[in-house]
Amino acid sequence: MDTKAKIGVVVVGKDGRVLLIKEKLEKKPVALWNIIKGSYDGGETVFEAARRECKEEASLDVVLTHTLGAYISEEPEKIRIQFNFLAEANDMNVEVASREDQKSRNEVIEEVWWFTKEEVVKMNPEDFVSARTFELLQDWIAGKTFPLEAYKQVEM
Repeated sequence: MDTKAKIGVVVVGKDGRVLLIKEKLEKKPVALWNIIKGSYDGGETVFEAARRECKEEASLDVVLTHTLGAYISEEPEKIRIQFNFLAEANDMNVEVASREDQKSRNEVIEEVWWFTKEEVVKMNPEDFVSARTFELLQDWIAGKTFPLEAYKQVEM
């Protein structure tokens, strides 16, 4: 069984808008909306990984404020565990990484955009890269957050 850990970050600006990235995934025919997300391979804490992903994908420095829980997805021969965070952006100026940087991380991010909660509510599940991303945003809109202390990085 192939098991991978992922990090997801819902980034909110000081005005309450949420940052989404339009990303083209290999398995999808068109670019779709996503949160900032990436693999967690160790060598750093999950908190550091969340901040790193925000810097890599949108050139943003963020402050992690809460967790949004862990989402577990299972497919034949594959399990994905995604640790989700809520973060506040220090500023609203975002910049997509260069194509070269994206290619080195096997990413194709076409656009980044700040959305109001009302705009996200009007979006359909098909607008997103996965049902997991759509569900996570619905939970965030519903206020389902948890203290950062719910996640604890411990030495083995």
